[in-house]
Amino acid sequence: MQGAQLKKHIDATLGSGNLREAVRLPPGEDLNEWLAVNTVDFFNQVNLLYGTLTEFCTPENCPTMTAGPKYEYRWADGVQIKKPIEVSAPKYVEYLMDWIETQLDDESIFPQKLGKIFNSL
Repeated sequence: MQGAQLKKHIDATLGSGNLREAVRLPPGEDLNEWLAVNTVDFFNQVNLLYGTLTEFCTPENCPTMTAGPKYEYRWADGVQIKKPIEVSAPKYVEYLMDWIETQLDDESIFPQKLGKIFNSL
């Protein structure tokens, strides 16, 4: 199957209520292609979901990225920002989504051309 056909398969099986079937590799499909299509789809879904929350989490009322009172996330991508920095939750998510999109757009990680071989990570 090509990417668009895999996406149709995902949409059809994910809404079926059978999660095991939704994530099962279709017969004859390349595992890396299947994972790539699902990864991009998941990223797009999370991005849409986050878009619905942006008005409720602003730099003013979400000054740090936390997971409860005990855990604070600091941003570092290892390239442009090497030492973790404290940023607001919206800024953290912006950095994160940009970083993920850069990974997804990297042809050496996620080849876009049909038939191109995925490198092992």
